[in-house]
Amino acid sequence: MSRSYKKHPYYTDGKEGSTTITKRFANKTVRKYKHKLAKGKAYKRLFCSYDIHDYISRWSWEEAKKEYESDPYKYLKEEYPSLREFYKFWSKYYKRK
Repeated sequence: MSRSYKKHPYYTDGKEGSTTITKRFANKTVRKYKHKLAKGKAYKRLFCSYDIHDYISRWSWEEAKKEYESDPYKYLKEEYPSLREFYKFWSKYYKRK
């Protein structure tokens, strides 16, 4: 089994319930549209696709490491005592798919 990684380190709420509800609302808007839609991708004009993701966070490893080592973020060192454990946390959410 091969491993694949994200090109850019980001975290979204893609698996949260709010995204499912937003997609359902977009589908309902398209279904209840009173005028006949043109064939193809005309349905995309009815609802903004950017509303589907409510939360996107970008955090590179360099930024994460700098915050881990800085003084105001002591809670990170309390939860992850070693840099290796912190890297496991970061890679779980921001690096791996």
